Amino acid sequence: MTTSTTQDRPGSLSRREFLQTTAKATAAAGILGAAPFAARGRVLGANDTVGVGFIGVGGRGRSHLDLVRWMSEHGYKARLVAVCDAYGPRLRSAAQSAGPDVKPYRRHHELLADAAVDAVLIATPDRLHLPQALDAIAAGKDVYCEKPMGHWSQFALAKRFSQETLRLRRVVQIGNQGNSSQAWHQVAELIQQGAIGRVSHIQAGYYREGDWGERMPIPDPKATPGPDLDWEAFLGDAPRKPFSVERFFSWRSYLDYAGGPCTDFFPHVFTPFVSIFGLAFPARAAATGGIFKYDHYGREVPDTFNLCLDYTDKKLAVNLTCTQVNEYPTEPCIRGDEGAITLQNPAWEVGFDTVTVIPKKGERRVIKGEKPNTTLKHWENFLECIRTRETPLSSAQFGYHVQTAFCMGMMSFLKDRVARFDCAKERMLL
Repeated sequence: MTTSTTQDRPGSLSRREFLQTTAKATAAAGILGAAPFAARGRVLGANDTVGVGFIGVGGRGRSHLDLVRWMSEHGYKARLVAVCDAYGPRLRSAAQSAGPDVKPYRRHHELLADAAVDAVLIATPDRLHLPQALDAIAAGKDVYCEKPMGHWSQFALAKRFSQETLRLRRVVQIGNQGNSSQAWHQVAELIQQGAIGRVSHIQAGYYREGDWGERMPIPDPKATPGPDLDWEAFLGDAPRKPFSVERFFSWRSYLDYAGGPCTDFFPHVFTPFVSIFGLAFPARAAATGGIFKYDHYGREVPDTFNLCLDYTDKKLAVNLTCTQVNEYPTEPCIRGDEGAITLQNPAWEVGFDTVTVIPKKGERRVIKGEKPNTTLKHWENFLECIRTRETPLSSAQFGYHVQTAFCMGMMSFLKDRVARFDCAKERMLL
């Protein structure tokens, strides 16, 4: 199958349009991150209960709300305090489910002003993650931010968020819950023990059949902006577009708000390797792909995507692949100069069934893996770090490194060029 050119890709950007988009995001770093709050936040003791607010209570946000409610009911020191959403019916449903003492808010600034909120869960569309997270840490709140950490055009905001989190000493957990799986600790130990020598190549992928993740449900085809639908809050710093129910409810289909496989699937696939190998910024990123099947309803994000990342400081190459055309998998493989490690039946968000060590000399070993409830473990780590002020497993700095790789990947894909990174000046080059 021939890879589409930049001109052939629906939603592709001209150089001028791309620069304007990234410039807008850069400018937003100076305004959206400057929330009208003084940094504050109560100090929690070991026995204090953490008050949690939920910004965005759609599918993923609602699952977090249900989990934290379960945790609260089973002895965890956390309680639901507030919910916020730009869509009225969704907000009212979440508030009713959360309980009579939980306050509903239409705008996230209102929720952040609630002194009972110690920490927030952000599960809004990608484009809103970083602006709302910056507002939250400025308001003295700790943050659990769903993946991806931000939109592919928001490199400047990601950089600023990483810096501000350190300056304000806030606890931030990015929603790469796979990092909380003990299965990946097993792999890290094997690498550290030299089981396959020095690693120079990683190959992994995410495969799915169907476009249901992007063609999200539209609960009310006749919905219009008004008291029950805040179109301006949804847009954030995105290009101003006329309202459509497709953009509001199925936002993952559009480049203005999402990045397709690169920013939706690859955070699960890639982040364990970032942790295991201590990866920072890639020297080069090259991406290909396109819309090879689901081109019949206005979708703009690719359904097939390949991303190659070179970490020259580690002498390590990472190759990531994804398609939504067919779910037949390939085994992830870590290749070293003394052997290889393969993973069987990976479910990237939780772990894998077994790990096989294939040395150049000696017998291969098969080690049992695990697939725990990693979202629960991720929340446990987050709540513990709120009390200890230690760094969580998926910190803002970790998220910044991951986000940079994806920003470079989308730059490469949209402009059909190799993206590079200047570590000295900490900037992307095209």
